[in-house]
Amino acid sequence: MDTENSRMGLGSIESKILSDLASEGKNIFTVEDVAKIVGSKEKANNLVSKLAKKKWLERLSKGTYLILELAAGSKPEWSEDSFYIASKIAKKYYIGYLSMLNYYGWTEQIPTTVTITTANRLKDKKIMGTKYEFISISTKKFFGFKEANIRGHKIIVSNKEKTIVDCLDHPEYSGGIDEVAKAMANAKIDWGKAIEYAEKMDNGAIFKRMGFLLEEMEITVPKELVEKIRKKITKGYSPLYPGINTKGKYNTKWNLIINTKFSKKIVLT
Repeated sequence: MDTENSRMGLGSIESKILSDLASEGKNIFTVEDVAKIVGSKEKANNLVSKLAKKKWLERLSKGTYLILELAAGSKPEWSEDSFYIASKIAKKYYIGYLSMLNYYGWTEQIPTTVTITTANRLKDKKIMGTKYEFISISTKKFFGFKEANIRGHKIIVSNKEKTIVDCLDHPEYSGGIDEVAKAMANAKIDWGKAIEYAEKMDNGAIFKRMGFLLEEMEITVPKELVEKIRKKITKGYSPLYPGINTKGKYNTKWNLIINTKFSKKIVLT
């Protein structure tokens, strides 16, 4: 038997606690929830510690745990939604970047990582095979999110305009520049609102990438908005795709270095 991945049997008290929590819909719970059942914080801490060692629980963050599916037998599994798990790992957060491009249906790429935007620095986690990547941003960029009901859970996510602007700010967290371009072509958004968001971000490269990709993807945008983007172009050249080499063709209209191969993707239907 694979003892490293197998889990140990449950005692009667342990079994009752897990059953009670699951019956209340608390597949993700806190030590305080257990303390209410057993009568003390000390007993609760001891119980959850034992259950985690027996592989019936997965620790998400300090004091917060996920019940591994009770019907899974000897091998621990879980069926809880990854966005919901993400919402319990970070307190001040929103789901963004590639995760939201997929959620909004702007890319057919299926992310294997949940991208979580936070105002604090947190270490990436891997929980039952899914990677949770934390992207720390400055307080001035922490806006443009909303509460969404996703499979019965209230999750904080970036709204459509902020998703596009965030991806232009950091294409490296968004599946690459081709995915950002394709998303822009598929997105039905308020471009005036997107420009307002970009102004608040205080990163001139966003406007350079926005203008270039709107033009390359032949996206119809009112002329006055295109002119507004043009006026926001800062001096100096920015890479189309940050984080890689800065060698490439210079685009003088948008002050961009085309430092990666760019191809027009087919617009989704």
